[in-house]
Amino acid sequence: MKASTKRMLSILLAILFLIGAVFIYSYLIKPAYGEVLNLRTKKLTLSQTFNNYNSLNKKFKDLFAGYQNLGDLNKQLSMILPSKFDAAYVSGQISGLAEQNGLILQALNIKQLAIKPAKMKFAKGLGILKVDAKLSGSYENFKTFLNGIETNIMISDINNFKIENQAGAQNLIFTVSINAYYQAE
Repeated sequence: MKASTKRMLSILLAILFLIGAVFIYSYLIKPAYGEVLNLRTKKLTLSQTFNNYNSLNKKFKDLFAGYQNLGDLNKQLSMILPSKFDAAYVSGQISGLAEQNGLILQALNIKQLAIKPAKMKFAKGLGILKVDAKLSGSYENFKTFLNGIETNIMISDINNFKIENQAGAQNLIFTVSINAYYQAE
C-alpha cells in the first residue's frame, strides 16, 4: 500500500473515531449524565426529607415523654399549691421547717380564711390557711426558718412576726403569722 493511501486511511479512521466519539457522547453519555444529575437531586431531596422526619420523630418522642411525666408534674403542682384544704400538710411543713432549723414549736393554730374567687372562668379559686405559730430558739435559727418559709415548695408568705425575750432563758420567743395557699374546689 502506498504511503498516501495509508495516510488517507488513517485520516479517515481518525474522522470515523471522532464521529463515533461524538455519537457516543450525544446519544449515550449526555442522557445518562442528565439522569445522574436528576438522581443526585432526588437523593438530596430524599435525604433532607428523611432528616426532617427523624427530627420530627425525635421531637414527638420528647413531647410524648413529657406527657408521660405529666402525672409527676401534677403531683409536684399539688405539693406547691395543694388541690384541696389540707391542714395536716401545712402543719407538717411548718413543724418540719421549725425542727430542721433548731426551733421548738410551742403552739400551732390553723384557721381557714375566705376563698378568693378566680378572675378567670377556667381557674379555681384560691383558698388561704392562716397559720399562727409560736416558736422558741435563737435569732439565727429563726432567720433560717424564715428563709425556709420563703424557699419552701409550698406557696406561703409571712404576714407578720413578733420577737419577745423569754424571762430567765437564752432562747427568744417568736410569734409568726403565715398564710399558706391551696386551690379551692
